[in-house]
Amino acid sequence: MNRVQQPRRCSKGFTVLELMITLSVAIILLAIAIPNLRAFVLNSRRDSAVDGLVASLNYARTQAIDLDQSTFLCAGTGGVGTVGGACASGGSWATGWQLIAIPQGSTTAQVLATHSLTSSNTIPDVKAVGGNVYFQFKGNGTVTMATGSSEVITVCDSRGTSLARGVVINAAGFIQSSSTPGKTPSGATITSC
Repeated sequence: MNRVQQPRRCSKGFTVLELMITLSVAIILLAIAIPNLRAFVLNSRRDSAVDGLVASLNYARTQAIDLDQSTFLCAGTGGVGTVGGACASGGSWATGWQLIAIPQGSTTAQVLATHSLTSSNTIPDVKAVGGNVYFQFKGNGTVTMATGSSEVITVCDSRGTSLARGVVINAAGFIQSSSTPGKTPSGATITSC
């Protein structure tokens, strides 16, 4: 006798076993990705601060040369003051910086740009190793600093000096950032943050 087979019903949905395997794979992938995501975010914030600083330094130098005027890059975001002829006193690189210009033949300073860094444990710490709180760019592209003829500005985060980056500026107006974490552009090890 021949039996007639009934067509199988298509099951809709997942079995408990399939769901458990999928969840296990997802948890393993998340466990691998989350630490890498944190490092990616910290690197991005550090690199953004370095890129912003280098861009501001280059912009200040370009403005000084193009307009034949004194242009200052000042630590802090406190507005116009008297330090170095244009910068507000008590400025800190950790809070950001301002680009201030004094037009040719004028004694009045004007703020051209402000780059603020908000206070947080995830924001990089920016420090001038030599203690300079401003850089004055002259019309010929050279730089006057409060101390020394060159300065290293370090950008660090909670991971310390091994992953810090440095920006160097010298009296000739040469500006360079390190591409290797933990090193200055010349290859010297960053020793403090």
